[in-house]
Amino acid sequence: MKISVVMATYNGEQYLKEQIDSILSQTLAPQELIVCDDCSTDGTVAILEQYQQRRLLTYIINEKRLGLIGNFKKAVALASQDNCVALSDQDDIWLPDKLMSSAALLEQMDNNVPCLVHTDLTLIDGQNTVLNNSFKDELAQNGYKHNLQTLLFANFVTGCTVLMNPKLRYSFAHMPDDIKFHDAWIALFASAFGAVAEISAPMVRYRKHENNVSIAVNTKPRNRYRSTAEELLKAIKGQDDFLRLQFQTARRFYQQYSSSMAPGVKGHFEQFLKLEQKPYLFKKLAFRKVVRQFKI
Repeated sequence: MKISVVMATYNGEQYLKEQIDSILSQTLAPQELIVCDDCSTDGTVAILEQYQQRRLLTYIINEKRLGLIGNFKKAVALASQDNCVALSDQDDIWLPDKLMSSAALLEQMDNNVPCLVHTDLTLIDGQNTVLNNSFKDELAQNGYKHNLQTLLFANFVTGCTVLMNPKLRYSFAHMPDDIKFHDAWIALFASAFGAVAEISAPMVRYRKHENNVSIAVNTKPRNRYRSTAEELLKAIKGQDDFLRLQFQTARRFYQQYSSSMAPGVKGHFEQFLKLEQKPYLFKKLAFRKVVRQFKI
């Protein structure tokens, strides 16, 4: 299996070398490492140049800022044709067998349809101290099966763990630039039109720090009761944002692909989107119902 690793960078000098070295040290070496830099103003480009001079990667500097989604779309488009593609952040650490394990699972899937393999993560801080051995546990997503129905309520695919086959990587170019999360979009695409497989073991050390674009450094440890109380208080104040991003993503996806969906898949989207105008407690009960339905 030929794999292209694509990385999006922006002012990532602090942890960049450690991440690049972890990719270059994989037991299954990628055919290429492509980096798209989104006009960094720190020492990121100087670091990338050092690796490029050693012919260990290829980097491109964008002519103007593209943002996270646009930058990843460009990086994926630059990968060699027909290669599988792994997405990489600029500040994590990959375990040595990350690509090997993901590729082995991907090879077992029906690669005539869009396929995606993802893994769990170990949550660490800026000093590499472990905060939680399982990101699924951190997000309270380890008690139920992951499928399209649960995905609509809560994305469980983290982009930096993803390995996707060519059928899925070609859909990347059609992703809207103004959505919030690229990983949620490709997870929906694979779930709706192909297959998603998960490695339950953490294969990435996922860094939580002040400059991370995907997880806030001041996020408190998961507490189900505190989160529910905060959501309820917002709902009482008329500021109900429970599932707001999920509805936005699902609605855009449905508008773009509903005509191609199988009836059952289309039905799951329509059932979920009907909840959007319902009161907070109605949505909360619907979420709990689907979690109970697929409880492990």
